[in-house]
Amino acid sequence: MKPTHVYEFSDGTTVTMDSGMPARFVTHPLTRLNGGTKKHIILSRLVRQEWLDDLSEHERDESLSSFLQAGGSADAMTLEVRRKEADGTYGQYVLGRGEVADAAGGADVEIAVGEHSYRVAQNEVFTAEAAGTVFLHYLRHNEVPAGMSLRELVR
Repeated sequence: MKPTHVYEFSDGTTVTMDSGMPARFVTHPLTRLNGGTKKHIILSRLVRQEWLDDLSEHERDESLSSFLQAGGSADAMTLEVRRKEADGTYGQYVLGRGEVADAAGGADVEIAVGEHSYRVAQNEVFTAEAAGTVFLHYLRHNEVPAGMSLRELVR
C-alpha cells in the first residue's frame, strides 16, 4: 500500500506509513525521545497517497508544510501543530488540554529540545503515552483531537 504520511526523526531519518499503521509503530518512537540527540518527531500528511519520491517537488513541499510535532523527552514533551488555514496561510500552535494557556503568565514548565528550551504551561506538557494518543488521532483523521487547546505560536 502506498503511504499517506511521513514520520521524520531529529536524526534525519524518514519513514513512510499509511493511516492503517498499527498503533505501536506510531507511538513507540515517542517513548525514545530523550530531549538531546533524540529530540523531536514530526508527522506530516502527504497531499496524495503516493511514495514520497513520486510526488512533485511542489507536492512534497506542501505535504511537509503541515504537521504534528513532538519535542522534548518521553517524560515531558511539547506538541505543536502547523496547519493551513482557510485563508491559505499557515498557523502554528502549541497544543494543550483544557483552556488555552497564557503564554506570558502560565508558561512555567521548561522543555529541553536539543540545545533549545521552551517554556510551556503545565497543561501543554505531554508524556509519550499522552502524545501517542494525539499522534494516532492525527494519523487517522488528519487533525488533532477535539477539545485540545491551540495557543498560537508567535516566533
